[in-house]
This record gives sequence, C-alpha cells and structure tokens, in this order.
Amino acid sequence: MDILKIISIGIIGTFLSMTVRAYKPELGVLAALSTAFLILFFTIPYLESIVGSIKTLSENMQTDGIYIKSIIKIIGIAYVTQFAAELANDANEALLSKKLELVGKICIIAVMIPVISSLISAVLDTLANI
Repeated sequence: MDILKIISIGIIGTFLSMTVRAYKPELGVLAALSTAFLILFFTIPYLESIVGSIKTLSENMQTDGIYIKSIIKIIGIAYVTQFAAELANDANEALLSKKLELVGKICIIAVMIPVISSLISAVLDTLANI
C-alpha cells in the first residue's frame, strides 16, 4: 500500500529532522522540508486521479463550469497555503505563518467573488419572479 510508504517516509523524516535539529538546527529544517516535498511527490498520482474525477463530474453536470473551477481553485489555494504556513511555523517563523494564512484567505475571497455574484443574481432573479 502506498499510504504505508508515505506514512513511513513521514515518520522516518520526522525522527531524522529531530535528530539533526539537535546538532544543526538549520539542517533539521532542511530535512523536514525535504521530507515534506518527498511526501508530496508520492501523492501526485492521487491528485491526478482526483482532478480527473472532478473533470468527469463537471462534464456530466448541466451547470456552468465556473463553479467546479472555483471550487478546485479554492481547495488548491487552501492546501498550498496551509502547507506553506506550516512550513513557516516549523521554521519558527510564526509571524510569517500568520501572514501566509491571511494571504490565502484573501485569495480565496477573490476567487469566490464570481460565484457569490452569480448566486446573488440568481436569488434576486428568483425574488423578482415571485
């Protein structure tokens, strides 16, 4: 199972990072970053499968594709932002971590604006027809 490989890499990387950090803190952070990117590398096939399934779902739906695209962008922004913020937090950069989270939230709001405006106009059209 791939999940066992990924978890094993995470556990080994954690112990390696903790051990190296005791002697050389800057190398400990590098070991943690390397482990995180290695784990992400092993998850790429799963991400491709998920994106393919979402594309198939959106093709079968009778709605505008803007909703599915926006949802995918929002999920991507959330995951990337969380990953970057946790990396900054692991490097003892709490202030940078908070700013990354703020930027991620602002980007999510920017992506949501077309969906929100479409929703509001649909509600107003429905109310106008009543």
